[in-house]
Amino acid sequence: MARSYLSFYSLSLVSATLARARLSDYVDPLIGTEGATPGSAIAGGNSFPGASLPNAMSKVGIDTSYLGVPNETAVDCNAGFSPLGNVTGVSMMHVSGTGGVPTYGLISQMPLIGDLNGINLGSNTSYWQNRSFSEETASVGLFRTKLLNGIAIDISSTEHAGLIQYTFPSDVAAQENINASVALPIGESSAQTAHVLVDLTHVLPGYGTQAYSQKFLHGGLHLSTGADGSPSYRGAATYTGGWSQPQTHTLYFCGNFTSPNGNLQPTSDYVEQNTRDGVPGAGTFSWPYDPVLPPSFDQRPLPRSYNDVVAYAGSGMGIGALFSWNPSSANSSSEKAIEARLGISYISAEQACANVANELPESKNLNDVVEQARERWENGVLSSIEVVDNGSVASSNTTLKRMLYTAMYQTGLMPTDKTGENPNWATNASRPYFDDLYTVWDIYRTLMPLYHLLYTPTYSRVLSGLISIFTIEGFLPAGRIANWNGRVQGGSHADMVLADAYVKDVVSLSGQHGRGELGNDVDWEEAYKAVIHDATQLPIRNEDPVAFDGATKEGRGALDDQLRLHFITRNHTRSISRGVEYPQNDFAIYSMAKGMNRSQQYILLDRASWWLNQWNPYANTTLAGVGSFTGFPGARNQDGSWNFTDYDPLSCGGCGWGDDIYEAKVWETAFSTAPHDMAKIIQLMGGDDAFVQRLDASFLPGFGTSVGENNDAGSALFNPGNEPSFMTPWLYNYAPKKNWKTVNQTRATVDAFYSDSRSGYPGNIDGGALPSWLIFNLIGLYPVSAQPIYLLSAPRFSSLSIKLFSGTPQATRLNITAPGLSDTSYYPQSVTFNGRKLDRSWLTHHELGGGGTLVYRMGSMPAEWDDGERPPSLTPWH
Repeated sequence: MARSYLSFYSLSLVSATLARARLSDYVDPLIGTEGATPGSAIAGGNSFPGASLPNAMSKVGIDTSYLGVPNETAVDCNAGFSPLGNVTGVSMMHVSGTGGVPTYGLISQMPLIGDLNGINLGSNTSYWQNRSFSEETASVGLFRTKLLNGIAIDISSTEHAGLIQYTFPSDVAAQENINASVALPIGESSAQTAHVLVDLTHVLPGYGTQAYSQKFLHGGLHLSTGADGSPSYRGAATYTGGWSQPQTHTLYFCGNFTSPNGNLQPTSDYVEQNTRDGVPGAGTFSWPYDPVLPPSFDQRPLPRSYNDVVAYAGSGMGIGALFSWNPSSANSSSEKAIEARLGISYISAEQACANVANELPESKNLNDVVEQARERWENGVLSSIEVVDNGSVASSNTTLKRMLYTAMYQTGLMPTDKTGENPNWATNASRPYFDDLYTVWDIYRTLMPLYHLLYTPTYSRVLSGLISIFTIEGFLPAGRIANWNGRVQGGSHADMVLADAYVKDVVSLSGQHGRGELGNDVDWEEAYKAVIHDATQLPIRNEDPVAFDGATKEGRGALDDQLRLHFITRNHTRSISRGVEYPQNDFAIYSMAKGMNRSQQYILLDRASWWLNQWNPYANTTLAGVGSFTGFPGARNQDGSWNFTDYDPLSCGGCGWGDDIYEAKVWETAFSTAPHDMAKIIQLMGGDDAFVQRLDASFLPGFGTSVGENNDAGSALFNPGNEPSFMTPWLYNYAPKKNWKTVNQTRATVDAFYSDSRSGYPGNIDGGALPSWLIFNLIGLYPVSAQPIYLLSAPRFSSLSIKLFSGTPQATRLNITAPGLSDTSYYPQSVTFNGRKLDRSWLTHHELGGGGTLVYRMGSMPAEWDDGERPPSLTPWH
């Protein structure tokens, strides 16, 4: 059935008119898709630039391969996307900003054009197409690219479905993928035939580590014809592998195609006719599937007119389908487009079809879906922070606005709301459930606290989902994807997330707001059971080739050492990381136990200091021209002695799963060892002056060492793209009169390593970790995990209005102003909160949660206004 049709160009015009003066105008999803080397994603943000709604399961985007692109630009495409790279498909599921082995890129389509001469449907290297990265565009709700063969692809998305528009060229000469030397033995040649290929084996591969790479296991595909004669398909596909190493996970799908202006009609010229009842213009095919080696050209699969095809577990067969259309003679000169509506579900193909019907009815065109997406992002995410136009240069800074609102957008992509979509929770389908917590050790510091302040209803559902994972599956996740707990690099950091919420919502605000912002939405009793389980129960030891001691799925795999010795030995991998992180987790749980008046608080309080047993007082290093520094976290042998073999405080060794410390230099880990006990850290480092000297040395160029090319930025020991360094610039607040140094370093870090360009992040954005860090820096606050306090620096805008706890009875506003702020006047001279002058460079959640006005009066020279009380510490300040 033909419907009213808007071309991309008219769509853009309408959308631009509708979106004028919107916050979404400042969002560029392509920020963070490129690294420092133009055209390469190495050391880039791995940001997902495709189409998605906030926290939606459906994240629709192109998948690219670095094979065949210039040398020195190759990297696995974790979000499916790389600046240079051949497009291999458009798939329904992605993550954003992650490292490790890629996951998802599942349930794909690939548009093709022409005779299919020389094309092997079982090998994407025969039909992939490059595109011009510079001409690619992405905005809230819409992604567009144009392949070198002339096919334009427009993508939008809903919660569980995607709308993909393929516009095919009339210019035959644009078809650069055609090799006329070999012809298919079926059908007649037609250079203007439009095709869409469906390949259930399509995944994002992990080229660097094939053993962990995703693999198609089995599936089924069924073709049918809609009431209007248009082709459709449905089925299921089961996969294994990927970052969390799930045993298996099955996705169901349901798709249909329409020609919006009726200019394309189904053709069976490319289908070998085996039956009389085949779907017009469609055929299925299969081939012996090898995830590494595609079939040779002379054994390529050919489409046949079978409506159904199944690949059973163990059969080793891949399956797919080809849909083809020829231009109708009556409208051969008009624009030729196919709209694909594709839904997904973990429950059933029927639910996938229902998702399409409910979210993408044919009454909605591409423009409608894009507009709906923009409204959802505006109302649910972007409007949480308003930059007030007060006429100042600082508040009209377009670059900073683009950075702010793009960062907010990128914090809303993950974790993924899969409520009602976990097949293992059939009797608990109504429980809130979030997946793609990838990884909790990255997002607990800034992303989850940002959700608490800005996206509070979603935050409470994320917390409830975490608790339900424990209730139903037995352990909280440290990393999770594809409905599977997987990957624990150090501590059990879901403890930090739950405790942070509890001490803010229940302990800090109990006197002011009763139940707090989260009300009765979170089962704190069950949350406490979950974190105590982490602290006391050794998990089953899964085997893992990257770690000789295994135990990487969930829980604290080195708990045996910790409970017996009160430190972690090299009998376990990543002993330094675990040895300092477990006590942080224990302090967090102590905070909950104390608030609940539980007897475990006393042993947990003791355990919160066990990091001291991982602190080597003899370890030292010298920075040439700066000074010598003594006392660092260290590795201990099985007999308890300190290990100095290959030990360097300026390094992390191999920085991997089998090493003493994971993706963080010992130097930077020293500062993040015990955020709950900074008084003791400062004492061990030699007092205030020596502590500040060591902090200063962290930012000097030239002393840094690599923690892996995708986690390096700059040449200092401080690593702006690495979460263990997140709090380091703010630590000056723990020394009297040094807040101005926090302002200096946070401002310098943002200006040097963040921007609104496509290379605008200093490394993988880690599921929203780096964007949330940036947001806190731009508004001038930093949350201290599992403590109800925020450290102060200074805002980058003259006037901000922030909605706190929107959607809850405690909703309020925090107004932040900075009179006198400019590029040369950015040091706070005095700070007042609700008219009260502050002499301390931190606020409590209790204070902040009441809303009001925070005023920074700015000047061009440092001022020592912060000579009052220091932030809380487990060890008393002297």
